[in-house]
Amino acid sequence: MTRSNALISAICYFSVFFAPLILPIAAYFITDDRETKKHALRSLVSHIIPFISVVILAAGAISGTIIFNDNGFLALFSVFGAFIFFGVISLIIVIWNVVQGIKMLTQA
Repeated sequence: MTRSNALISAICYFSVFFAPLILPIAAYFITDDRETKKHALRSLVSHIIPFISVVILAAGAISGTIIFNDNGFLALFSVFGAFIFFGVISLIIVIWNVVQGIKMLTQA
């Protein structure tokens, strides 16, 4: 992997902080290097997972308030538990992206 391709791959991973979906998609379609495309796709998937978890959390919060309408504490507890669970998943994914980005920079 050339230095410029490793840098593009690292930027795809670090884009979780500033352009989560745009940079990996652009890198995937612009570059011709197979390994860079692989890293762009991996970073794109890792950027989509927190978005999906937010959608699941919102759906769970809405359905939780409907299902547990009589017991507000149980609804709040279930939504809070889901929030903690998806927050931990998102934190792990961000850490994984940073580690992968650093690996790409050290390969260059």
